[in-house]
Amino acid sequence: MSSRKLDEPQERGDFFKSLGSLFAGFVANRLEEAVTNLGPKLLRPPGALDELEFLTKCTRCDKCMRACPENAILKAGPSAGLGLNTPYLDPRSIPCFLCTTLPCIAECDDEALVWPQIVRTDGTVLEGPRAVRMGTARVKPGLCVTWGDLDREPRACRVCVDRCPYPEEAIRITAPREGETVGHPAVDADVCTGCGLCVFACPAEPVAIIVEPRRG
Repeated sequence: MSSRKLDEPQERGDFFKSLGSLFAGFVANRLEEAVTNLGPKLLRPPGALDELEFLTKCTRCDKCMRACPENAILKAGPSAGLGLNTPYLDPRSIPCFLCTTLPCIAECDDEALVWPQIVRTDGTVLEGPRAVRMGTARVKPGLCVTWGDLDREPRACRVCVDRCPYPEEAIRITAPREGETVGHPAVDADVCTGCGLCVFACPAEPVAIIVEPRRG
């Protein structure tokens, strides 16, 4: 079989098609980044689509807000930019309690919220509350009481673990390291739902654990 040269018409066409696809993908990514960064990162309700698609599909009908039995879903104000009047959660005020039937999703006719389903690498299928991925909890060592500083001695605390819907899975207390007397909370991002129950329960002030919203 003879070798094909880059300057042959078909090869040139394939090259520019590939280049066009790459450019289109780059533009789409930049557009999504520009749109979603116009407002603050908001913690969306369970089952929310990726942010750009969510903003496109959500009609701001408030049905998910009314369906939440805990009144945990709030309406975004003017500071949210393009996300004005869209639903979000503030877990320090009221977290998501991961209702078994996720009624907020059932009430969303716009399909901006969809029933969560995850297929793990081993083929295991997770769905419903356990498959929710609103964001990921992150511990702030400088504020968590299990870390000491010049003004305080470290002390044991596992409130975040005890309030987690999947304790010892999504969050656990590590064994003390050499020279330490207590362990610290550690989050498994692959299991964490982002419900914010740990944030709500954290006794530290300012709060020592936050949920970073999923962006894509």
